Amino acid sequence: MAGRRSVLPALAALLALAAVAQLSFGTNFVAPPSAKAASQVQNNAAAAGVTAGLFLAEPAYANVWDDEIFPYSVTISFAIIWGIILGFVLLRLQEAFPE
Repeated sequence: MAGRRSVLPALAALLALAAVAQLSFGTNFVAPPSAKAASQVQNNAAAAGVTAGLFLAEPAYANVWDDEIFPYSVTISFAIIWGIILGFVLLRLQEAFPE
C-alpha cells in the first residue's frame, strides 16, 4: 500500500497557476459593450413594454356589467322568484291536505 502523499504542494501549484493566469489574461476575455448601446437597448425595451401595455390595457371596470353584475343579478332574481313560487305551492299543498 502506497504511503499517503501531502496535498499541500499540489494545492500550492494550482493556486500559483491560477494567479499567473489571472495576471497574464487580465480581467476580461471579451470587451464589455459600450454604455450607449446598452442604454439604447434598455430604452427600446422599455418603450416597447409601455406601448404593449397601453394597447392591451382596458379600463378598470370595462366588462364589469357583462362579467359580474348582470349574471349575478339574474341568478339572484331567478332564485327569489323561484322561492316565491315554491312558497305558494307549499301553501296550496298545506291547504289541500290539512292535518
